[in-house]
Amino acid sequence: MIIKRHNLFLSILLILVLVDYTLIFSEDTAAAQGKQDAETATPVEASVQVDKNEATIGDKIKFEIRVRYKDNIAVEFPEFKQQLGVFTIKETGIVEGPKSEKDGYSIAGRNYVLSSYEIGRQTIPPLKIRYKGEKGDGEVVTNEVTIDIKGVLKEGEIAGDIKDIFPPVDVPTSFHRLFTWMYGGIVALAFSGIIYWLFRKWKTGKKRQVQEFSTWRAPHEVAYELLERLSKEDLIAKGLIREYYYRITDIVRHYIEDQFGLSAPERTTEEFLIEMAHTHRLDDTHKRLIREFLVRCDMVKYARYGPSVAEIKETYDAAKRLIDETKESLKEMEGNVQLLKT
Repeated sequence: MIIKRHNLFLSILLILVLVDYTLIFSEDTAAAQGKQDAETATPVEASVQVDKNEATIGDKIKFEIRVRYKDNIAVEFPEFKQQLGVFTIKETGIVEGPKSEKDGYSIAGRNYVLSSYEIGRQTIPPLKIRYKGEKGDGEVVTNEVTIDIKGVLKEGEIAGDIKDIFPPVDVPTSFHRLFTWMYGGIVALAFSGIIYWLFRKWKTGKKRQVQEFSTWRAPHEVAYELLERLSKEDLIAKGLIREYYYRITDIVRHYIEDQFGLSAPERTTEEFLIEMAHTHRLDDTHKRLIREFLVRCDMVKYARYGPSVAEIKETYDAAKRLIDETKESLKEMEGNVQLLKT
């Protein structure tokens, strides 16, 4: 009996020694592996930040990508076209840095200016930043940024022209009601035809007016004359802000068509911007100026944005600046092409 207890005690002691040895060996192995991983990993951190988390539709938002790293590596910032999700990229800055910090890290960054015309809670998704270093290539992922885009209506205001739709109405089978609806439809079609005819006549007369100018005056002279007439009509003081933006957009579109041969007046802004992107008759600076001008006008015409007095003046100045800077550009470009041919 004593011998059995003694053997049991030895067995338990042996098991405890083996368990203790296994745990010590596992800790040493994990520590060695962690040390090896730390030595081989290249410490790189990437983050993004914005200057505001709430903005009004069309506002400029400053967006920055920052990369913090050690060792001698080269950071490759992503190249965007014109969109970053629902955000339009207005400006792209140059890469800044690297700047050294006291803890041995370096920081490099790149700035952008964004804006959005989508109302609601919008998100800039995580971005992948690639880098190349002595210990190999890799990539890191930035954080996600959420921005609340608000409309131009202030809190508590109600858009008077926006109403709930009526619920479905059961229409009983009735010949009298059927004839009433048919008569109403005929009247509506006739009325629509009259409105369309008047609109076409007004537009044709307006185009003829521009064409009359164009027969004996240069496109920029016609545009200057029409801008001066628009200014003297003082539509802003009369409260006709949307009419003012329709008129100034029409003047600029006809000027672009007459000066550069681009079909601007009869196209939507999106269709025209697509055609403009592929033409060599305008340089990138003027393309950007035209794009911003048309988008700014569309916000007032279709999104019912209420511009301030300063913004209205900026729109008028942008139209004149566009004409000032492009009235001789086409002749210069044609002259350069002719020199290259000779």
